[in-house]
Amino acid sequence: MASNDLENGRAALTPPPVNLGPEESGGDSVASATMVKDPGEELPGLPRLNYKLLDHKKKLFLVGGLLVLEGSILPIVLFYPLWFATNLRHGILFAIITSFFGLVSGLEFAHRSWRLIQKDDFYRPLNGTRWRFDFTHMTLSVGYTVMTGILIGASIPHEPLVRPLAMPLPLFFIEVGLLAIATGFMDAMNLHATCKVSSTPKGAPIPPILLTFIEDVVAVDGGAGKTYRERILNRYKISKHFRALIRGLNWFWGIGSLLVGAGSLAVVWTVPQEIAYGVGWGAPLGFVIIWLAITIPWTHRSLENEKRGWMANLRRKSQQGSEKQPVP
Repeated sequence: MASNDLENGRAALTPPPVNLGPEESGGDSVASATMVKDPGEELPGLPRLNYKLLDHKKKLFLVGGLLVLEGSILPIVLFYPLWFATNLRHGILFAIITSFFGLVSGLEFAHRSWRLIQKDDFYRPLNGTRWRFDFTHMTLSVGYTVMTGILIGASIPHEPLVRPLAMPLPLFFIEVGLLAIATGFMDAMNLHATCKVSSTPKGAPIPPILLTFIEDVVAVDGGAGKTYRERILNRYKISKHFRALIRGLNWFWGIGSLLVGAGSLAVVWTVPQEIAYGVGWGAPLGFVIIWLAITIPWTHRSLENEKRGWMANLRRKSQQGSEKQPVP
């Protein structure tokens, strides 16, 4: 099955191979794999990602919670009491709200920048250079620049422009959605990358952007480094089940992000401005919660199916090998 997977996956993603060890080579590895009962154990030929979110749950909940607070909850919580229950000039009101934007995300962005430019290339993409950031970093740079420009520009007038001040988050979701849909289409059409995309070299078939985001975030922000980049690209190259999962989630999040971004933007410009502000900053959070609730069991089920299918294929190969052995 591995050879068919390589063909189906258009395996031009060629990171260094994962060393599976001598005990996983030849017929013995196939036979031993058939005895595996725990689907979490390593299987011959199927690279483990060696990264569990639950092992990093404290950092995940802390950083994730602070980002949600900064990027959705805080603007809404500050806006409505200050708008309706105080006599603050609206310019001062939005100066207060805007001052919190980038407090957490900016520090996290600076932290990942520092990791990527260190002399040691542990966090950088495969075959990357010191001053060339990964693709996720460049995507965030564009998004943050646009969002910050809107927040500053719409806050400058004596009477701030409330509707544009509700636009940053929907625009960011539109950016991510378009990227996911574009790379999903390129992957389906077997189009090649016109530039280096994180660890995917120029001229190689471009994978869905979701794979790149996972690779970059876990390697840099999660601290897993280049080993994780090698493993996830090998897993995507070798396993058709893993490719199907990534492709499905890429379309799921891409179309959803585009719809919620465009829909929120349309509502922002059609309802009263006081409602528009809450929609612009609140609707994307609701979307993320719902999509995550669907994604988590989907991913868990798909990975279990992948491992069961891999074990079944190993058993089949083992039986075929036994049948070919000469009878003494």
